[in-house]
Amino acid sequence: MGFGSLAVAALFLLVLAAVWAYAQFVWTFTHWDLAEFDLMAYKHLAYLVVGTTFAAGTGAGLWCLSGAAWQKGTPVRSTTPRRR
Repeated sequence: MGFGSLAVAALFLLVLAAVWAYAQFVWTFTHWDLAEFDLMAYKHLAYLVVGTTFAAGTGAGLWCLSGAAWQKGTPVRSTTPRRR
């Protein structure tokens, strides 16, 4: 499974945990049941979040697997003279 797919799976698990917490605590103890809430208005935003998560996960995976994450940068030269 690719890193992008793993990132999307992690996003879905996070959303599932948020829905569980809402159903367990908010919906149980309040009258705020979101019965008249229109989710279709947020369809494009949901697609954008999932697509961005996939792209970021793929990019992070490629960055790690290419070795660029562990390469050391160029050493910075000191401006103070060395002592002999």
